[in-house]
Amino acid sequence: MIIDGHAHISPEAHSNAETLIAAMNDAEVSRAVLIPGGMLDVRQMTDYVTGKKKPETVEPPNDFVLQMIKENPDYFIGFCCMNPNEKIDVITEKLEQHAKDGFKGVKMAPMVHQFSLLGKASKSIADLCGQLGMPYYTHTLFHASASTSSVGTLAKEFKNTNFVIGHMGFGPLDVEAIELASTLDNVYLETSTANFLSIKMAVEKAGAEKMFYGSEFPLSDPVVERTKIERLNLPDSQKEQIYSKTIMQLLKA
Repeated sequence: MIIDGHAHISPEAHSNAETLIAAMNDAEVSRAVLIPGGMLDVRQMTDYVTGKKKPETVEPPNDFVLQMIKENPDYFIGFCCMNPNEKIDVITEKLEQHAKDGFKGVKMAPMVHQFSLLGKASKSIADLCGQLGMPYYTHTLFHASASTSSVGTLAKEFKNTNFVIGHMGFGPLDVEAIELASTLDNVYLETSTANFLSIKMAVEKAGAEKMFYGSEFPLSDPVVERTKIERLNLPDSQKEQIYSKTIMQLLKA
């Protein structure tokens, strides 16, 4: 079985459920972890990275993801996106409700919400994720407030929480992300949009058990991202680990 560990979904034609399911079928992917899309238009990503554009909305469309999970339970698993700029008691209440609703993990979006990974709200979310058994997935940026090293600091403080560094970290080859995954038991790497050499090095140093496959749909494609894994010529046991076992262990599925 192959599970896409990171796919964005929205009502837009380029990233809706029908388009995603068709792409999953092309890649022989059985299930996908859905992340709320629509806050950034990925077709204009450079403008967001350079600051020319602001997010379309800062309110994560978690309700839409929940709707898609309920309509397609055989295909989809959901991660909720949390806005750490809200009051901490509001965040806590929302996250506890999201867990009751069936969300299996948390996605943090520093580019959208412009927050510090080491701020009080982020730490509260990280702590609660550990209590609820939900992985804390985040992007990292070339900025001290949302850097790769910040994830390492969180992981050392909240040892009962599993942290996922999205896209193998920041930039073409984030050696610090690979180092964290290889030295900290509760840090994992998600492979989507990472370059081939980065994935190869991570398997060699951190091990397949600290990695899982993702597509970053619709910015990338499940077949394209699978090809990187296939080109590694790994034993079937290691491919199975990256394709399904690691994410299933994190989700306690």
